[in-house]
Amino acid sequence: MPAMTMEHTFAFGRPANEADVTKTIHVQASDRMRLTFDSTDIRRGDVVKFVVENVGQAPHEFAIGDSAFQREHQREMAQSMSAMAGMEHDDPNVVSLKPGQTKTLIWRFDRLRTRTIVFACYVPGHYEAGMYRRYRIPG
Repeated sequence: MPAMTMEHTFAFGRPANEADVTKTIHVQASDRMRLTFDSTDIRRGDVVKFVVENVGQAPHEFAIGDSAFQREHQREMAQSMSAMAGMEHDDPNVVSLKPGQTKTLIWRFDRLRTRTIVFACYVPGHYEAGMYRRYRIPG
């Protein structure tokens, strides 16, 4: 995994280092257009290591965002998907997964300016088919 730069801060948290992880959540991305979590117990201040596995035959994404990020990223994906074929994201809050691939994304849920988090796949058509989950961070 490449070294992470820490200058990225979003309304929904920021990237973190493995040494700071406070919990691990496993996520499966499937061709049934679902993101399945083994836990959604996320609280303000948690540093979560998401272990994301693509259990399908199609490419998928796992993105952490809020409603504003969701709208912008979905628009970008729709406009540039043909140009991006085979490319991977360099956004610190998104991992792209080929079929059978597993990747990790470590996220610190602090400095939150929004408490509603959207976990989603923005491969064209996937979000619209229901491949997202909204979660409200307590307190």
